Amino acid sequence: MPASGNYQHENADEPDIMSWFPRREDYEDKPAFIPDESYEEKLNRLRETIESAQTSIKEVVDTDNLSFECKIYKVMDTAQDMEDILKLQKVIEDHPDAASQPEAIKKARIGYINLKAYIGQVDCVDFAASIRNEFLFKVGSQEGFNPWLDDAEDRIKIKIDAKPKNFKEGQEFEQKACLLLKDIVKGNKLLKTVQDAAEAIRGNIEVQDEFSKMSERYYVLCKKADGRVKNLQVLLHEWQALDEILAPSFLTHPQDMDDLQPKLFVSFLRCYASFFA
Repeated sequence: MPASGNYQHENADEPDIMSWFPRREDYEDKPAFIPDESYEEKLNRLRETIESAQTSIKEVVDTDNLSFECKIYKVMDTAQDMEDILKLQKVIEDHPDAASQPEAIKKARIGYINLKAYIGQVDCVDFAASIRNEFLFKVGSQEGFNPWLDDAEDRIKIKIDAKPKNFKEGQEFEQKACLLLKDIVKGNKLLKTVQDAAEAIRGNIEVQDEFSKMSERYYVLCKKADGRVKNLQVLLHEWQALDEILAPSFLTHPQDMDDLQPKLFVSFLRCYASFFA
């Protein structure tokens, strides 16, 4: 409790209740008085302020090590410095000793012009858009596409226990494989959303690497799903051909069979085993 406040305690036997009433001097900032600067000190302060602002804004323009939030803060601080620089320049140029320092004043003007050119190369709106895109990429990848991708990879790894026993059951397997492929292809929309956010983020190598890995995983997943459908289609073609060969007429008249039938039967068995073994 501040010593300057008013503390009231009516009776020691009563509950200990404190009542503090702040006074203006408890919270009001008192102005700090500094001695007047000489003209040379003002010139030095102007020069140092310009150099510091130039260093700060050059870091924003030329480096990728700063976060977008930090860049926004630096740009806003530099903009504030520019206002102070203009005020201080006016004070210096209106000073009676201004005629004795023409080169220093000229250098300060050039420094301000260069600083203004640097700050004209950056836009806080662009930085804010990059922050938004980083957020969209993070949410889209970690809470959207990556969980979906993990689930799709698990689905395609499921081992087929109940193998088809006839051509009709084989067709049912093909339909399921086609539905899985269709669902996986739909994931391209999720990936496109993440891709748009990633491409809008410039200079972030980690984001580009992460997207590249996700994209590669999705490509492999699509290739597996597409390969499964194509393999089943080949199997069904072999199965249909085999069913035609093993028609009742061939079973009742084995003498009508030729060497092609056993070859087709072996070809079917190999195709079946390659998928369901």
